[in-house]
Amino acid sequence: MKKAEELYNQGYISYPRTETEKFRPEFNHHTLIQSFQAVAGEFGDYASRLLANNNFQNPRAGQNDDNAHPPITPAKACDPESITDPIQRKIYSLIVKHYLACCSRDAMGRETELTLKIASEEFVAKGLMILERNWLEIYQPWERWSTGQGELPRVAVGSRITPTSLIMKDGTTSPPQLISEVELISLMDRNGIGTDATIAQHITTILDRNYAEKDGNQRFNPTKLGIALVEGYNSMGYQLNKPDLRRDMEAECNAVAAGRKTKEAVLGPVIAKMLEVFKKANLEANKLDEAVARHFDRLGSNNSQYVMLQANFSLCGTCNGMMMLKQQSGGGGRGSNRQRNQDNAGASKLLHCPTCSQAHLMPRYHQQVYPAMKPGNQQEPLTCPICQFQLIKCENDGNTWHICPKCFSDPPEGHGGDSSTDFPCSKCTHPTCSLATGIRGGDIEIFSCPFCTAGDSGSVSLKRSTNGFRLSCSNGGRDRCQFVIWLPKAARDISVESTEDNVCQNCSSQNKLVRKIKFVWKMGSVPPHYDRELITCILCDDHLKRDMEIRIPSMNQVQPRRRSTGSTGGGRGRGRGSNSRGGGQTTSGGGGNTGRGDNGGRGAGPGILCFKCGGPHYANQCTSNQR
Repeated sequence: MKKAEELYNQGYISYPRTETEKFRPEFNHHTLIQSFQAVAGEFGDYASRLLANNNFQNPRAGQNDDNAHPPITPAKACDPESITDPIQRKIYSLIVKHYLACCSRDAMGRETELTLKIASEEFVAKGLMILERNWLEIYQPWERWSTGQGELPRVAVGSRITPTSLIMKDGTTSPPQLISEVELISLMDRNGIGTDATIAQHITTILDRNYAEKDGNQRFNPTKLGIALVEGYNSMGYQLNKPDLRRDMEAECNAVAAGRKTKEAVLGPVIAKMLEVFKKANLEANKLDEAVARHFDRLGSNNSQYVMLQANFSLCGTCNGMMMLKQQSGGGGRGSNRQRNQDNAGASKLLHCPTCSQAHLMPRYHQQVYPAMKPGNQQEPLTCPICQFQLIKCENDGNTWHICPKCFSDPPEGHGGDSSTDFPCSKCTHPTCSLATGIRGGDIEIFSCPFCTAGDSGSVSLKRSTNGFRLSCSNGGRDRCQFVIWLPKAARDISVESTEDNVCQNCSSQNKLVRKIKFVWKMGSVPPHYDRELITCILCDDHLKRDMEIRIPSMNQVQPRRRSTGSTGGGRGRGRGSNSRGGGQTTSGGGGNTGRGDNGGRGAGPGILCFKCGGPHYANQCTSNQR
C-alpha cells in the first residue's frame, strides 16, 4: 500500500485507498485507452485492438461506492520499464492490465469432455475449450480460466491423434497448500471483513502479534500461539476465529453509512452481542490457558531459558513447598545467592515451584528481591492472608515495598485487584493484613480541593497510611497542598463508591460533585445512636463532625512556608519572646511586635504566610480584615 501511495503521489494512478467499484457515467474511457496506444509493447498493442472492431465494453458496476474517488485506475500512460522501483513497476502494470481487462469483452468458452480410445482402453478428460480469449489476453498471468483438468485443445468429434507418450504416474494425497496473502485478501473481501483501506492493517496486526508468519512464498504459516488461540476460543463455543461476528458488525455499520439504518438502532444490539461474547470468554479464560499449555512449556520449566539463582527461596501457597528464584538466561552466572541476587537486579526474575510446576513473575524493575519474614520472628515467613504465599520484599533505589507472588500476577478482585495494573500489597484492601493499605474508591475524587487555585486545582480523595484514614489533596511535590482531613480511628473501614446515588445533593453543584463516604465502625467505638455503617457527606454532616471531632481545614488557617537553604538562624522562632530556639535570632510578630499580636493572635515568625495578603503574619491579624 505504501508503494501504491507513492505512485499516486507521483501521478501514475488514482487514489489507492478506495472501495469504489463503479465508474461515473461521465468518465471518458476512450481518451484514457487512446493514450496507451502511444506506449510501445503489450499495452499499446492491446489498447489498439481494444478500440478497433467494436471490442470495447463499458466496465461493469460493482456494489461499493465511497462517493469520493473513482475505482483504482491508471492516471497516465507510460512504459512500465520507465518506473525504476521494481515493486512500483509491478503495481502499475497490474492496475493498467486490470483496467484494460475491465474495458474488454467477456471471454468465450465451452466446457468439454473428451473421450479418447486407444485399442480397448478409454481415457476421459474434462476441461474447457476457450473460443475467444478477449480480456484473458491482457490479464495473464494473474487469471486463468479453466475447469476440470484445465484448458483442452480444440478438436472435433472423430478426430484421430497420435500419442506422443504413455506414462503411468504414482501419486499420494497431500495436504492443502498454506493460504497466500492474495487468497487471504480475497477471502476477507468475500466474507465482508475490513475494507480496502483496513484489510492490510488487519493482516499486519496478525503478523505483529505473532499469530502467523509469512514464508518466502508469501504464504501464512500459523504459529503455536495462533493455533492455541483458535483452539482455546473454539473450546468456549464461540468460534471467534470465524468471520461471522465481525462480518455482521461491519454489515450493520455499512447499513448506517448507506442510510438504511440509524446509529441508535445498530449500536445497542452490536454492543450487547459483543458484551455477551466478552463475558463468556472472560469466565472461561482458563480454556485459553489450557490450550496454550498444550503447545508451550510452562513458565520457568525450560532450563535453557532460565537459570536458578537460589533454591528454597520462598514458600508456595499452593503446595506448601519451597519455590526457586530464577532469572532469564544471560543475566548472570552462579555464585553467592545474596550477591548473585544483587548483581542481577535488572534481569527478569520469577519464582518457580518444582512441586506444582507453577511460576510467578517478579516485578519488571531493576531491583532486589528477598523473602519477607515476620517482624517479631525472622525465622517465620510472612504470608499473604488471601492465598498463603510468602510475601516478597522488593528494594529499588532506597524504596521498599512488598508483593505477594500470586496476587501480583493474578490480582484478587474482591480486594481491589485490577488485572490491567501492577498489584503490590499497598493496593490491597484486605482488612487483617498490616501491609494492605489500599482502599476501595481511593482513585475517586470526593470533591475538588478548596485550597488549590483554579489553574492548578487538585482533587480530594481517600487515602490510608499507618496513621489511619484521611482525605487529602492530589497535588503533591515540594510545595504540596496542605489540605487534609483526618478521619476518625473508630472506623474499621472507610470506602467511596462512584455511583450516582452516592452524590451529596446538598453540597454538589452543576460543575462540581461532592461524594459521600461510607464508614464501617469498630464494635463499641461509637455512640449507641450510630448504626454499624454510615454513608454520609463529610462536609455537611455536622453531627458526625461534632461527635467524632472531625476538623475541616479553613482558608483562614496558616500554611507554613518552606524555609530556603540560605536563611539565617538555627531554628524556627516561636514568637513568644525576643529569642527564638536554636540560633539566638530574634523574631518579630506581625507589624513588628513581639509576644502576642493584635486581636489575641500569636506573633508570627519568618516561616508564616498570610493567605490573604501574603504578609508574614496570621490571617486573623491581617489588616484586610478591617476593610
